[in-house]
Amino acid sequence: MVDENMLAVIDDAGTEAWLDAALQGTARYEKVSSQDLGRVIRLLEATGAKVALVELSDRSASQALAVITALSNARPWVTIVALCRVSDQELTLACMRAGARDCVVVGADGQELRDRLRQHQLLRSSAWRDQMESRLRNLTLVASVGARMDTQFFAQNLAVAMAAQNASAKVLAVDVYSTGDQVFHLETHNSFDLSQLLTSPDTLDENLIQTALDEYRPGLRVLAGGGDQEFLGDRGADLFIALTRLMSMFDRIVLNVGNVRQADWIQSIGVHVAELIVVANQEVGQLRAVREEVANWRAFLPSQCQILVALDGYEASLPPSVSEVAENVGAGVAATLPLEWKGRLEAINMGVPFAETMPRSGYNKAMNQLAQRLLGQGHNLEKKKRALFG
Repeated sequence: MVDENMLAVIDDAGTEAWLDAALQGTARYEKVSSQDLGRVIRLLEATGAKVALVELSDRSASQALAVITALSNARPWVTIVALCRVSDQELTLACMRAGARDCVVVGADGQELRDRLRQHQLLRSSAWRDQMESRLRNLTLVASVGARMDTQFFAQNLAVAMAAQNASAKVLAVDVYSTGDQVFHLETHNSFDLSQLLTSPDTLDENLIQTALDEYRPGLRVLAGGGDQEFLGDRGADLFIALTRLMSMFDRIVLNVGNVRQADWIQSIGVHVAELIVVANQEVGQLRAVREEVANWRAFLPSQCQILVALDGYEASLPPSVSEVAENVGAGVAATLPLEWKGRLEAINMGVPFAETMPRSGYNKAMNQLAQRLLGQGHNLEKKKRALFG
């Protein structure tokens, strides 16, 4: 066998027929269209494929190159082989720059394809794969299922707490719904946003970030979404590329996707999520909705992802209790945050983090504890639940 599992990103039936004949049953592959990048990434995650074959045609060369770039950023250890219609040096170089390690001409002798795949299989390093997987999964996704939950306030204060834990850490907080100078509930002076990054994601580098995004607080930068995002076609590919590049530049990213299109975000970039935190309160109807949505989202998240609930506005004297919430929702309770509305309103109106208006509040104590847990190494969910529940 060349390899037990491969991913084939193919749109043309003729290319698929040639691939079947060339492999001669020496390898299995899962086929997917190039049009939906989120589906491509999810299938790669689900199959655990170590080889991805990506077809380049005259009609969709730019989309195929975007797919190659996204795959190489998301899974650097995966061997990407471009399937080209013709032997063209310029096209081959473009594929290599995008992240492909080889190019094979569709219609070539099948033995050539099998030999090249075996060669790449021998060169792969499992140790490097494990190292890259650990480095890339540094995204904390914040969502909710109820319009009354202020995920902006939660996410901004979580990011502030994370940055305060480690003076040398680089943290980025992204609020996909913010526009203009106000990001989350914070007053900033940034005119740069995520939608601008998507105009040319290939130019995204450290210099651009340092120039375009001032530090809001030591170690923390904040980025507005700039409006609604598109998840399909070239725009979806650009979004995935930009986020994966950002993940390589920061030690931690907190991404607030709120409660409007959270399912689209999870389906598109869920493969990178280390923790999904669902902000909820103790309303039984809302907790029931959380349970249903979490069940739907699990299929788009990696097996190592922790799905957690943060109870905001928690009242210990009222049911359901923390343990009852965890049992009924099917996810660990990461934090219980008191309402403390007067302090919240003051922080929101002043455009500053809660830690700067009421540093000794119960809310900030709970948020600091949550940040410590999320930044800790080797946390096990069951250990975390025992620590929380006693």
